[in-house]
Amino acid sequence: METYFEAQPSLVKESAIALGFFDGVHPGHQAVIGKAREEATRLGVPCGVVTFKDHPRTLTRGQSPLLLTMIDQRLALFEQIGVDVALVLSFTEELCRLSPTEYVETMLVGTMGARSISVGPNHHFGRDREGDASLLSTLGKKNNFAVHVAEMVNVEGHEVSSSAIREALTQSNLERAALLLSRPYALAGEVITGDRRGRTLGFPTANLSIYRFQQIPARGVYVGKAKLDQTSFPCVINVGMRPTFHANGEGGPNDGLTVEAHLLDFEQDIYGKHIEIEFLSFLRSEQKFAGADSLKEQINLDIAKARQYLKEHGHQPSSQNEPDKLHA
Repeated sequence: METYFEAQPSLVKESAIALGFFDGVHPGHQAVIGKAREEATRLGVPCGVVTFKDHPRTLTRGQSPLLLTMIDQRLALFEQIGVDVALVLSFTEELCRLSPTEYVETMLVGTMGARSISVGPNHHFGRDREGDASLLSTLGKKNNFAVHVAEMVNVEGHEVSSSAIREALTQSNLERAALLLSRPYALAGEVITGDRRGRTLGFPTANLSIYRFQQIPARGVYVGKAKLDQTSFPCVINVGMRPTFHANGEGGPNDGLTVEAHLLDFEQDIYGKHIEIEFLSFLRSEQKFAGADSLKEQINLDIAKARQYLKEHGHQPSSQNEPDKLHA
């Protein structure tokens, strides 16, 4: 998939595009992109996506809704579902000032050569979000492109939306989140140095860098899988403030929320590497223990439950004859 981060005239000669932020790339978004792919095949042109690197509210309101996917994750998902070319825009003051007509004619027609544009049912665009599907259809007649508006998608009686997925994650309902996403929820980032508390306990962890506007599942312990260099490893994930060692969840180099994964039967130095952590199921809530010994006892129980879950759900079981190690 070709990816561009700057709009230029005639960047793509012709295309059928899907337009939207597409946070999560859930089945509703997939329906919009699927229509663009269908139109691309019909017209004999590339299938494209026009999206934004950061949420527009970051500029307009100074903050963003908590995001389900970072841009690298979204781009990887676009490629997986058959997108040929992506234009990733930065929501600047200049772009924000474009009227809906200027935005369509400059960014979508002038840059992407749009012959078909697919959007979701509630999509708005242009200055002050003045543009909608009706205006897009009017502009399509003027600029010779077709417009397709997708309907809301339901999965097993649940309406699919990014907000519904966020709600499921805040309730530790990983199964519902995965159902609405069509895949397990995942966080991705760099393995960073923590306070090495896990190493001293005998359960080293990979500490994940966290983007400030990233949706994090509720505090607690989860069973999951960590993807590293195209290989998956079973893991136990802790999301929380480390209350056993940090009073009021504060203190130490990580005085905020942490996400750390103990990879089972694993021994590698992975500091600085990119890792993606999939959340499969909730094990227990965060709790404070009397000391290191009781915490170690609970971690062993968590690992045993994780292994059992992975075995029951068809994941490749890890050898229980190997020590659990992680150089991070």
